[in-house]
Amino acid sequence: MILIEFFLISVIINIIFWYREYSRNRKYPIILLFHQIENNWRPGVGWNYLSQFNRFMNYLKDNNYNVLPLSILLENTKRYSRKEIIITFDDGYEDVYKYVYPIMKKYDFPFAIFPIVDYFGKYNDWDFVIGEKTRHLDIKQLIELSNDEFVTIGSHTLNHLDLNRVSKQIMRSEIVNSKEKLEKIIGRDVDYLSYPFGIYNDTIIKITKDSGYKMALGYYARKNSDSYYTIPRTGIYLIDTMSDFKLKLNNYFVIFDWFEDLKGRTINLLSNLACNNKRKSEIY
Repeated sequence: MILIEFFLISVIINIIFWYREYSRNRKYPIILLFHQIENNWRPGVGWNYLSQFNRFMNYLKDNNYNVLPLSILLENTKRYSRKEIIITFDDGYEDVYKYVYPIMKKYDFPFAIFPIVDYFGKYNDWDFVIGEKTRHLDIKQLIELSNDEFVTIGSHTLNHLDLNRVSKQIMRSEIVNSKEKLEKIIGRDVDYLSYPFGIYNDTIIKITKDSGYKMALGYYARKNSDSYYTIPRTGIYLIDTMSDFKLKLNNYFVIFDWFEDLKGRTINLLSNLACNNKRKSEIY
């Protein structure tokens, strides 16, 4: 009986802690991360059906979520409520222009795109792909998107390499040259970097800062961070149901948050290993 009482008291204390931790305003809003938006099935889980994505965006609109531009993080020092979020897309696939852009315009949602700068108009040969490859944005599409005040353009490096596995010289080239190339194309400053595979270390962060980026984003469900160069994001995948999506928006439960972090790391690790093995096979 004493053990049962102790267990119940522990549960109550944890519930109170979780409520205080997750109901208060946040240092950063939840930042959602998408990759590919497709009409047809393809192998893998790092993408979303167009219909699935549309349902998620419709839920945000119907439930009065305030979708913020990425730049708000630099402009404001306030803490954010649970109904304030940011939406981002990595890799810069053509489907962002074809499918995502009209939906976001319909809902008046700002969003950020992080294209791979040496792949404009090309197929995703950098990735391990089973089946049909996917085309990236071309320069004309990118410029049109960049001219919309609701769209923020950032860099996802030149070639989507695991920066933790390359020399310092290549690391610097991927970070610095992608910024310079992108700025020439769109005719404005590029202030944001998305780390490939969400991977960074002290050297990568230092080069990013020294290159003039004002902010850099990683992956995974949730991390406490006060640095503008290690900002976490919440990945949204094919396997996420509407219930999963709602929980990710709120991050109420430590256990769910831990599970999502593990799921994100696993998906990302498998993607990273597949890409690295593909590159090794091409070299040899």
